[in-house]
Amino acid sequence: MGVRECKKIIVVGNAGSGKTTFATRLSEILGLPLIHLDKEYWRPGWRETPREAWLEKHKSLIERDEWIIDGTYAVLLKERFLEADAVMFMDVSRPRCYYNLIKRRIKYAQTARPDMPEDCPEFIRPDQLKKIWYFPNANRNRIMNYMMRYPREEMHTFYTTEAANEWLDKLAEKVEEDKVSK
Repeated sequence: MGVRECKKIIVVGNAGSGKTTFATRLSEILGLPLIHLDKEYWRPGWRETPREAWLEKHKSLIERDEWIIDGTYAVLLKERFLEADAVMFMDVSRPRCYYNLIKRRIKYAQTARPDMPEDCPEFIRPDQLKKIWYFPNANRNRIMNYMMRYPREEMHTFYTTEAANEWLDKLAEKVEEDKVSK
């Protein structure tokens, strides 16, 4: 099975690693519905979804027949790994994540990003800065362990934005070639 045949794809990585940009483009190329976990989890005014409600919501999302899920949310990551046909890991450097976070903050200053609920304006939260810093020792190891424990035929790790974009460009070419040859 190639990624073009996959129906359930997770895109994981550090905050600011480019998950949303990658997942959005992948969704456009493959025509699969895109689920932004941030948009599903956060409630207006940056309020968290209560734990039990989030567990139920997450379960209903991964039970769908087709999806690309953008977001790490490590507490429920194993469940997504078990459901996914493919894993895309944005394993970019901390400096790049910080750069992307600042760039995103400037672009969406005091407004909500398209992948967020409307009443969640963009700003840099101290917990995001900590999350980026500690990601390699916490969630990166968890992702790597899951990738070894639950291997999928389609598992890709991208260490740079450029590598991710190059891979997406090649995928888009293959999808277009498939359309022409049919």
